[in-house]
Amino acid sequence: MTSNDLRATLTELGITQADFARLIGVTARAVTLWMSDERPIPGPVIAYVGVMQLLPPNLRQMELNRLKQKGTDMRDGMFGISFQGQQGAGMGVLVFDNGRVYGTDTQGVRYDGEYLFNEASGMADVKIKVTFPPNVRAVFGTMNPYEWAFDITSSFDPKKNSGPLTVRTSLGQPISAQYIFLRPLPEAA
Repeated sequence: MTSNDLRATLTELGITQADFARLIGVTARAVTLWMSDERPIPGPVIAYVGVMQLLPPNLRQMELNRLKQKGTDMRDGMFGISFQGQQGAGMGVLVFDNGRVYGTDTQGVRYDGEYLFNEASGMADVKIKVTFPPNVRAVFGTMNPYEWAFDITSSFDPKKNSGPLTVRTSLGQPISAQYIFLRPLPEAA
């Protein structure tokens, strides 16, 4: 299958590149790379597209409805976060992308994790590993001369443009935070 074949098939099926990425569980960037011939289209993707083409219209629609059931109420995008601890405050940016979370803050701290959108509650449950560079103080006062990390968890309503967060840490130090939705992710990079 060539990139032109994939493009034509997605057009025929009425699926955007971003929706196709969500449907098969890859990033929109991966689909863009396939479409621009910068990466070969993986065999399982070719097989999935072939099956979609062979499905009767009613079964094809059921598969496309699966996309809507995957949590389309979850608003992926860039979120700003400000946080306050007992020993300081900070600001950062987190990217929510198809179940993954990553970002950084003004001190060079890295955030890497995942989220699960709960359709019933409308909340995104977030688990993130927070990795500090050497000699950077956490907002609750801890600092080390080497790279170190801890885990955090929180939940928030991604449909709201802003709101408070209670961040629980694996160190037992809760952190008060605020989030604000900055922008959606681009359809293709």
